[in-house]
Amino acid sequence: MSELRRELLVDVQEVSRSAKAMASPGYFVRRFPWATMAIAAGVGYMLIPKKKQVVQPDMKALAELVRKNQIRVDTSKAAKESRGMLQSLAMMGITWAAKTGMNYMVQQMTTASANKAKEPSRATPSPVEINQNVEW
Repeated sequence: MSELRRELLVDVQEVSRSAKAMASPGYFVRRFPWATMAIAAGVGYMLIPKKKQVVQPDMKALAELVRKNQIRVDTSKAAKESRGMLQSLAMMGITWAAKTGMNYMVQQMTTASANKAKEPSRATPSPVEINQNVEW
């Protein structure tokens, strides 16, 4: 009976280890790499939206739709989009100018501090020099 209990304990531990291994995604990637890649490609394909179908009717068909009031042309959206593009271009220009200005200021400050460090510092006069300059 005690031997059977020990074997049971070992079997339970093995089942526990294998269940933990099978629960991890890495197990399936290592065990079935091609199937995992195929599933990932399928999921990626399903997530990508389908291409919109563009219909290009001829002029007669468009004129017929306009005459029957089945089509409406709204140009305000195009104007808003072009205004948005101009705003984004202006913001890009302002951002570029600000970055360039900051870089220029940093460069000037660095150059000024480097020049200041290169200047020979005036040493304080020694006590002997002070005594020679004083008139008694």
